Amino acid sequence: MPRIRYLKPDFFFDEELAGLSFACRLLFQGLWCYADREGRLEDKPKKIKAQIFPYETVKIEEMLEKLNGRFIDRYEVKGRKYIQIKTFTKHQKVHHTEKESQIPEYNGYLTVKEPLKTGGNGEGN
Repeated sequence: MPRIRYLKPDFFFDEELAGLSFACRLLFQGLWCYADREGRLEDKPKKIKAQIFPYETVKIEEMLEKLNGRFIDRYEVKGRKYIQIKTFTKHQKVHHTEKESQIPEYNGYLTVKEPLKTGGNGEGN
């Protein structure tokens, strides 16, 4: 569900962001509207494109990759892909009625795997 988010005036003066295309900067802003209270959302490029650029022809995957590592982290948990907006909680004041995040937290790795299940002999199944 989209949400109302804050955009600080300093956003427009960020030199690192200024190096990105106009569409890429707009994508970054748009991600905030679809992120949960922790700055997480599902990494579904086609859906993101439909939500943020419904009338435009853009290369959404390419733009997400330009943001990745600098402004967002793309990661996977148990086969599902997610996005974490890096400084989201620093810059956003979420409404007190907004539900807790249902998306697993990013732990600093691109892929988070389930713990190895072991049988009686200690070897993975």
